[in-house]
Amino acid sequence: MIARKSMLIVLTQGINAIIGFVGLLILAKFWGNFAPTALGIVAFAMSFIGMFGFISDLGFGGAHIKRVSEGKDLGKCIGTYVVVKLILTTTMVAVVLGGIFIWKGLLHQGFYDATKESVIYIMLLYNVLMSFVYISLHTFNAREEIAKMQFPMVSETLFRVPLMILVASAGAAGVSIVNPELGYDKIQPFGWPSFLRGAQDFIASHAVGSLASTYALGVFAMLILGFFFFRGYPISRPNKEYFKSYFAFALPTMLVSTIAVISTNIDRVMIGYFWSAEDVGFYFSAQKIAFFVLVIASSVGALLFPTISSYHAKNQLSDIRKTVNLALRYISMTACPAVVFIIVFRKAVIDVVLSSAFYPAAPVLIVLLVYVLIASLMHPYALVVTGMNRPGLAAKTSFIICVTNIVLNTLFIPKNGVLSIFGINGSTGAATATAISGFVSLVILMFLSKRLVGIKISKKPLLHMSAACVMGCLLYYLSTLTAFVRWYHLVFFGIIGLGVYLGILYLFKEFTKDDLNFFLDTVNPKEMAKYVKSELKRKD
Repeated sequence: MIARKSMLIVLTQGINAIIGFVGLLILAKFWGNFAPTALGIVAFAMSFIGMFGFISDLGFGGAHIKRVSEGKDLGKCIGTYVVVKLILTTTMVAVVLGGIFIWKGLLHQGFYDATKESVIYIMLLYNVLMSFVYISLHTFNAREEIAKMQFPMVSETLFRVPLMILVASAGAAGVSIVNPELGYDKIQPFGWPSFLRGAQDFIASHAVGSLASTYALGVFAMLILGFFFFRGYPISRPNKEYFKSYFAFALPTMLVSTIAVISTNIDRVMIGYFWSAEDVGFYFSAQKIAFFVLVIASSVGALLFPTISSYHAKNQLSDIRKTVNLALRYISMTACPAVVFIIVFRKAVIDVVLSSAFYPAAPVLIVLLVYVLIASLMHPYALVVTGMNRPGLAAKTSFIICVTNIVLNTLFIPKNGVLSIFGINGSTGAATATAISGFVSLVILMFLSKRLVGIKISKKPLLHMSAACVMGCLLYYLSTLTAFVRWYHLVFFGIIGLGVYLGILYLFKEFTKDDLNFFLDTVNPKEMAKYVKSELKRKD
């Protein structure tokens, strides 16, 4: 059942990503060379506000998943989490607004070139809505109700992308105000009907703000559907015992969650500070493409944490080892060829997904894909530490990793950074910092998993990567025979690559008939529909 639930996550997140890429593609085609700048402004604001996002969680999200997965009273757990979320989210808003007031009113400072104040406020609303979304999503995650968790996420994209396309079609007026060097007076793909011309002019005059608003409206749709599935769940008045239980789990991770959130967002903020909104847009777009591969690991991870937590409560250590090793094997088997394929056809992928205006993101994409592979292998090990109810140990580990990432970003991103003589700074420097800190994290977590549960270091990822590299060399040679690689070439090369990759694994007896049956059963549409239908009918 874990495999089927994981596949449901992969399918829904895959659909999410494809629909999202359609929106970005149309935006890139309509707005041309201004698209990276517009996306950069939104991404900068998202990360800037995101750096305050730790206030709305402080480790209580993990505590909620942990306590619900342990079988605690569901009504009291939900009631406790709702009260905590209301307090923390209100505090976050107060801190952000207070900080902006001090920055503008008392210090008489302005905003940097990479952002606009109106977009900051829109992203604040986005974060508030997202904070409340997690009340339902974390509950579904803890109960391993994956269909209920994934459908609201899909609704966000289904609602946001049409709005994004609408905004893109309206055009962008006064673009030169955002970045005078671009030299545009107005971008207008085509005219709307006369009775909508006023609305088009308004949206075009507030192009970036309108684009940011589509993200906030998408999360609002996600919130509505999430709480629709949440109806009927018990919500009881929390007591002192439950608050203490949640606080006891969250306390060791509070500092770490703070640093982790800063670590996650500081790269885009620093790129915007030291460089430009356009550079943030290149980095953001490369992240979107590279992190698509992480869907595989995150889908398994969404189930591993409550599963490991449940096994730990029953002291079933052998089951933990078996589950983690199996998850690691299949994550590695699927992530390695995906990473190599995108690296080989990086420019073609960027052109298909976005446009040639994003070609400068190609070097960043390569480095981020290396990180994605590391992060995919790291994910199961990370969940062992938290699932074994060792929040203190997890906090110390995360602290080391996040501080490493922040320090490396500080050293690598500036124009005169320590690696700038090698051409590594800005977006490439941020990606390099991310990859190095990811490798440090992998080594530490592998050691801790071995010490806590006795999980031995697997050699299978090396075999998978070797097979993927052979596949990549062949595909690179074939690609040199084609002057221009189009989307249908990518499909053709993908089929050939998959055949070569699986053929190599078959020769080494790493891909067997049992594996084939496992994958076929996992994606069985009849069984998948049966599972989704049965889960959506559950209301408690």
